[in-house]
Amino acid sequence: MKHIHIPLKYKLLLVFMAFLLFFSLSLFLTCTSTAEEKETTVVRRTPHRTAVPTPSPPKAENIGDVSLFKKYEPYFSIGAAVRPSYIKSHDKILKFHFNHLTIEDDMKFGGIHPKEDTYNFKSVDMICDYARENNMKLTGHTLVWHAQYAAWLFKGLKPGDKDDIELLKNRMKEHIETLINRYDDIVDNWDVVNEAISDSGGKTYRDNNEGSKWYDIFQNEDFIYFAFKYAQDALDAKDSKAKLFYNDYNTYNQAKLKKILNMARWLRDEKNVRIDGIGFQAHWNMSGPAVSDIKLAFDAIIKEGFLIKISELDVSVYTNDNWGQKDWEPEKKFDEQMAKQQAEYYKSIFALFREYSEHITDVTFWGVSDDDSWLDWFPTKRNNYPLLFDDDYNAKAAYYAIIDF
Repeated sequence: MKHIHIPLKYKLLLVFMAFLLFFSLSLFLTCTSTAEEKETTVVRRTPHRTAVPTPSPPKAENIGDVSLFKKYEPYFSIGAAVRPSYIKSHDKILKFHFNHLTIEDDMKFGGIHPKEDTYNFKSVDMICDYARENNMKLTGHTLVWHAQYAAWLFKGLKPGDKDDIELLKNRMKEHIETLINRYDDIVDNWDVVNEAISDSGGKTYRDNNEGSKWYDIFQNEDFIYFAFKYAQDALDAKDSKAKLFYNDYNTYNQAKLKKILNMARWLRDEKNVRIDGIGFQAHWNMSGPAVSDIKLAFDAIIKEGFLIKISELDVSVYTNDNWGQKDWEPEKKFDEQMAKQQAEYYKSIFALFREYSEHITDVTFWGVSDDDSWLDWFPTKRNNYPLLFDDDYNAKAAYYAIIDF
């Protein structure tokens, strides 16, 4: 076979053409594959978009058709204790059912006045603005209490020292005046002093053994007098009609109530300062206190010429706690029978409240719904169900019981 000689330049040209052909073919296959992948991707993702998991569903909010505060308008205000987050999380319930608010923690001494020269108004201002926007009033809670105070308040003060007592009086006065001057337009009543009466049968006032640094520094109950005096003076300076209350728990207990009323008479009759009424914290349970005991307490307070408010109402489902032994009932599930029992108790106490409505300024629940009640961690950690709305904000049997009249 005859050998054909191909010049070098043509060999190089053939190689170059082969390379171009190979490159073109590869590019074509790549583009085709990519286009097919894009088309397949679109087809594959179309159902994927419709199947994207949605966020957890919102609270059911079957909050009932009858507004609590409108139903009770002829009787008294209906309030709720709130935290700043409730403005969003519980907005619908708050606007529909309540015309009065209490700030659960942020207005207490330690929260709003953390340092001697520093006030933290942000959270309280937020709730007050919300109340103004929605035509609600507030309880000022609380001016003087033995708990939740800022460390600086008593630091370095010596019990019974005259100079230290004067310093503490000045701190108290400045704090009370600051809060009343800032919030008088929205607050229609103040818890001036909270829980100053002893639970012990052998004494009247809570002292240092029961955690009161106020009593410890003053070495007597005079701090209560000065708290009410400074509050009255601040209100008088503004020509304010806000009411001044003493607030406590177990006020249905006749022995404790006797001490409370002795203190109230001492303030009014001996010290000549204004005290308008007694606040019942009303942290009760489904089995008590008995309505008859509450009625006796109401009668005793009214006889002395004082107003009543129900300041922190909730009804625990745990009826067998032993407070003396700190033996707490195990957690239990909220069932139909429990709901019925709780509803019956709520119905009975609200019937009593309506009967005494001429003397009751407001009824405030300590919270809004069961998912965020303080009783979920006090006196021990366990689920409790003490309010009118459940974890999902649905109205419970208790809600229907108190509007059925």
